[in-house]
Amino acid sequence: MPILDAEGIVLRQYSLSEADRIVVFFTKEHGILRGVAPGSKKVKSRIGACLEPLNHVRIQYYLKKEGAELAYIRQCETLRSYLGRSPSVRGLYGLTYLAEIVHEMSEENNPNQLLFRLFLATLGAAEKLGVRSCLLRYFEFWTLRLSGLLPDYGYCSLCGKCVKDVGFWASREDGQGRCRSCSGERGLRVRPEAMKPLALLAKLPPEEFASLAMGEEESSDLERLAQALFELHLEKCLKSYPIVARMLRES
Repeated sequence: MPILDAEGIVLRQYSLSEADRIVVFFTKEHGILRGVAPGSKKVKSRIGACLEPLNHVRIQYYLKKEGAELAYIRQCETLRSYLGRSPSVRGLYGLTYLAEIVHEMSEENNPNQLLFRLFLATLGAAEKLGVRSCLLRYFEFWTLRLSGLLPDYGYCSLCGKCVKDVGFWASREDGQGRCRSCSGERGLRVRPEAMKPLALLAKLPPEEFASLAMGEEESSDLERLAQALFELHLEKCLKSYPIVARMLRES
């Protein structure tokens, strides 16, 4: 059985037995990878601490047979721990939300190196600046864009009219943006104030975008739009989102 290598970020882990865990990684080389970590729950385990969620790691693993659904983790090296030993509640829930997005929007054996780079850059920005609403919006919309699920909201999808200065209505059926006339003012309203940060998303790195002063109305419009697009394409709501949203509003 050949030993394989991968660079990845730990998304989550599950208990498998008294001593073993199943760990879910988002890897640079293979997309989602699920692996058994034998003995990782034991106090003296050499790899147990490496496999904590949101750790950036390098792993060695093998497959017992070709096409097996579960890999077996042989070695693990921590490159960076983004939660650290004493994460804040805000940091814990915020980064867990990012991990959920990656898990839901990625596939096994289907690498997405651009999303991997985005994830690392966003985790790095959160480490420097803390979890902020602007940073979450950045990650949401870029993930949708890299997945081919973000429409061009600069123009009405039906008549082609430019709506960059007046905003648009996003259809709840397909997520496409429409002008006032074509939408009949039905759908999710995105006001003119939100168009500037929406345009800046494509031009700025995460740390710079997260430092922007975004008004409550702009942030609210983009937040609702992102969630509507995720729900439309995943056909379900992101479980960790309500907790994160409430926490940021109360802080």
